[in-house]
Order: sequence, then structure tokens, then C-alpha cells
Amino acid sequence: MFCLSKEHLKAKKIYTLNKPFRSQAFFLVLLFLGFSNAVFAQNEKLKDTLWIKEGKVGVLANQANFGEWLGGGTNSFNGIVNLDYKINRRRNQWDWTTILDASLGFTKTESSNFYKKTVDHLEINSVLARVGENPWGFSSSINLKSQWIAGYDFSEGSSGEEISTKITDFLSPLYARFGFGFTYKKSKSFSLQIEPLTGRLIYVSDKFTKDLAPGETYIGVKPNSQTRWEAGLSLSAQGEWPLLPNVILRNKFNLISNYFEEFKNFDFDFTMTIDMKINNYLSTQLEIQLVYDDNAIAKMQSRQVFGVSVGFSF
Repeated sequence: MFCLSKEHLKAKKIYTLNKPFRSQAFFLVLLFLGFSNAVFAQNEKLKDTLWIKEGKVGVLANQANFGEWLGGGTNSFNGIVNLDYKINRRRNQWDWTTILDASLGFTKTESSNFYKKTVDHLEINSVLARVGENPWGFSSSINLKSQWIAGYDFSEGSSGEEISTKITDFLSPLYARFGFGFTYKKSKSFSLQIEPLTGRLIYVSDKFTKDLAPGETYIGVKPNSQTRWEAGLSLSAQGEWPLLPNVILRNKFNLISNYFEEFKNFDFDFTMTIDMKINNYLSTQLEIQLVYDDNAIAKMQSRQVFGVSVGFSF
């Protein structure tokens, strides 16, 4: 199993990008403008009544700057770009839903020479279901999950300087899951997939496995290999409910087990988002994510983001 050293476990981990601050800030602006242009181009097209398309683009940013401040403080900048896009087509008894969930964020502090990632997520989930008057039906699904850019682990060098070590890369790791089973979808606000026939592929770059010791693994992948295959049971649920006027709660839960290795040991990924709309362009967002995957690290991983976002829906 791929594990970090005891010194790394004691230190606070931040998966990061080692590039200049200005270039990354420019990238965030360019990405937002590119999404905006695509949205306006799409709105000019004629709508197909069989297709339902929903999307949201947002930029969350905050900055702290101190000048001769007696109370002390560190200059910093944080920025996150979020893109959520959903396509649904329903005809007769067939329902096809595809969701893109993408986000990329960075932080830069005056005390560090590195530009560090705060979030990096790329996920596509597609479900094809056959349902009728009964909310239960048969379904098949495909899920792809990875990241946009390389990730780094930071530690202190022998002379006290901060050093970075690459531990992930673009599409490495890449999780691909495909399954067949049953679905429950009574309304647009909630859906559930139970798939006892599920296969999962974990792909990694060979640069992370070529130097592994015998018996050691990197995210479950053996030395000098790039893939790991699993077969098991998966359960996925997506829900969206209004809590108050202009306050929406969204939950997303994914669980998978391996029939051939420790079936009772489930890997799961849970994300809860509360979106508090201020007006058509401003909203406050709270997002909490919990992940457990003992192929990576046998500990609960957690992430929390809170801030004011500028964006729009389309």
C-alpha cells in the first residue's frame, strides 16, 4: 500500500502546484472568460425540447493584505473556479443524465515561494436508466474521476527551506468506473443507483511505480505497473433540496467495494454543498467533502471551503 512517511503524516499536507503566482491568477481569469464565452454562444442556439441543460460557473476569491500591521499577519490570495454542467434527455421510458463537476483552486502566501492547490477536481458521471411509472428501473453508468494538474507534497529541507515533491499528475491517478444494476428516480431532485455488477480501473503514470520496493503499492497499483482492476458493488446517490428561499442543499455520495479483496472495506466519497443565493450573480457557498480510500491512505480525508462566489447559471 502507498503510504507517506511518519514525518509527512505529522506535517500538514497541501497538494499544490509549483508555479509563479501571476501566471496562475491569469489562468483563473482566462478559464472564467472562456466558460462565459461558451455559455453565451450556447444561449444563441435553438433549444431541443427533448434536452434539458443546466449549468453554473462561479469564481470564489479572497485576499488578505497587511502593511505595517502591528497585530501581524501574512499577505495571501485564494482563488477557485467551479463549473457544474448537467445534461438530461428523457424519451419514452429512457432517461439519460450526464453531469460534469469540475473545480480548480490555488492559494499563495507571502511566507511561501510556492503556489499551492486548494482544490483540483474533474469528474464526469453518466447514467442511462430505463424507468416507467414505477420509480425503480434498470440502469448502467460510467464515472470518470481525476484531476487537472500535478500535485505536490511539501516538506522542510535540511537547511530549513521548503521543498516540493510531485506525488500526483494530470490524469494520474485516474479512476474509471462502469456498472450495471438498478436505479431509483422518482423526481429530478433525487436519484439512486445500486449496481452489483461494477468494474473499476485505477490508472497511474509509471513514474510513480517504477521505483517502488517489492510489496509496496502506489494507490493500490503494484511496482512497474500502471493499472489496477477491481470488481465489486457500487452505490451512488445524488440529491438536491431547498432548505429556505434561495438556499439549496446538494448531496453527492459514492460507495464501492471490492469482491475479491476485503469486501467489507468500502471506499466512499461524500460531498455536501450549501448554496445561498444573494442575487443573480453573487452567492455564498459552503462545501464539505469526506473521502476514504485505503488504497491511497487508510485515513479519513476531509476538505472544507467557504466563501462568496461570483458567477451565473445557464
